[in-house]
Amino acid sequence: MEIDSQKIIERIHQLEKLREELLAGDLSPEGAWIHEYVVYRFYTGSGTFHWYRYAKWQAHEPIFIRNPKGKQKKPLKEPGYTKHQHIGRVESSTKLGMDEKVEEAYQSWRNRKRLEAVVEVLTEIQSILTKAERLMNKDIEDEN
Repeated sequence: MEIDSQKIIERIHQLEKLREELLAGDLSPEGAWIHEYVVYRFYTGSGTFHWYRYAKWQAHEPIFIRNPKGKQKKPLKEPGYTKHQHIGRVESSTKLGMDEKVEEAYQSWRNRKRLEAVVEVLTEIQSILTKAERLMNKDIEDEN
């Protein structure tokens, strides 16, 4: 089997460049994902029923700054953090389009997922190179 080491090196450089570009761009919070949910609403005045699909950031740990509503019974001493944050409308039965913030959020989430994939590949390559180096060093020791 013939291995073109120059092509491998070029690919590694491309991955490193892509990683740097992604790090310089807009990234979603680490460990967060976008959750979509539907809200159904009946408008008594017009007698119409509509649905709205919304998006929110979601995380396992509270990483988003809490934005208390103005109607709080007791004002919060510290705003604190929460595990989710509303982004905006995705679509609706009233033909309202996607909020710009939702499009931006999805793009930053895609960037985060691409970055994580690139880092995983580079980490795997580093692991393989480390194993190969150990094997080569062992062979050299065995020869001596």
